[in-house]
Amino acid sequence: MFAVFCSPTPPNGFTAQTTTGSWWLKDGHGRALLAALEEIKAGRADRLQGGRGIIQRVPFDAQSPAIVRRYQRGGLVRHFVHDLYWDRPPRPFTELCTTVIARERGVPTVEVLGAGVEWRSFGLYRGILITREAQGFLNWREWLQTKPPIKERQVVTDKVLQTINTMHESGISHADLNLTNMLVRNDCGQHEVLIIDFDRARIFPRPLSSSHRKRNLARLRRSIAKFDAEQQMFERGTTLEGQ
Repeated sequence: MFAVFCSPTPPNGFTAQTTTGSWWLKDGHGRALLAALEEIKAGRADRLQGGRGIIQRVPFDAQSPAIVRRYQRGGLVRHFVHDLYWDRPPRPFTELCTTVIARERGVPTVEVLGAGVEWRSFGLYRGILITREAQGFLNWREWLQTKPPIKERQVVTDKVLQTINTMHESGISHADLNLTNMLVRNDCGQHEVLIIDFDRARIFPRPLSSSHRKRNLARLRRSIAKFDAEQQMFERGTTLEGQ
């Protein structure tokens, strides 16, 4: 089974702009998104703690703020090129496309608002992704650190696995399932889960094979082992099987 490649042009509902770089912006929000980027340039954005890269919150609309994430290299290569990339098509556009397709296929994730590329010399670029903030959510690791009751932890674990299964059934293979890429919210006793960070995810026309599913879950198990080496957040016997 072969992966589906995203189009080099914006998906439906997005428009390409070339103001201060190359941008794909959600229709009807272009002016607000460019204004949000100006807030960042002026130093008026809140910087958030997160994974790799600079993550900032900026005012957007009455519904919620926007989250602006700048791509940042990991591993040894970060010491040499830092935040510069050369992939084609550019990774922000691919992630935007993949996230849009995931939402269309019923995967619970954040709403992506735009992606941008700031071109540098020799064909290199710096990348930016803009999403709507998932208000009231914590990443799974943060939620576990609030020390919820054991029964509630198992309920959320089951909900996470159901959400991952929905993603796998939709034909999306996530490249980096880990505790920080799963968001959790308790809304009046009902737990909601979102999957985020579709950078380097792969799209297939049919549900994922068993081998793809196992690789995704193996990455999640490694994340749990890393963050919960003393088994304080997960009880012994907690299983990630069956999805």
